[in-house]
Amino acid sequence: MTTGKIRVNIFGSEYSLVADEQNEHVKEIALYVDQKMREIDRSQNVNSNLKVAILAALNIAEELREERKYRERLLDQLNEESRKMNRLLVEMLEG
Repeated sequence: MTTGKIRVNIFGSEYSLVADEQNEHVKEIALYVDQKMREIDRSQNVNSNLKVAILAALNIAEELREERKYRERLLDQLNEESRKMNRLLVEMLEG
């Protein structure tokens, strides 16, 4: 796996990041963070880049929390369906 530096711009500041060959992935993440910060900046009367960054981080953390809850529900449903199918298969083989 090769690594290299990539430059991204987030909320008007340029950052040099080290990334593996997934450079496009890093660029997408940086763009997402930039968009969240700009969204906060437009909707809130915040005069501090640090506060904008913290509010954006809180929003992103909430999105992550919701996605994890959703994934957990899906996994629970998948496991339940798998158990049902397994029981039916056992019944068919034994019957």
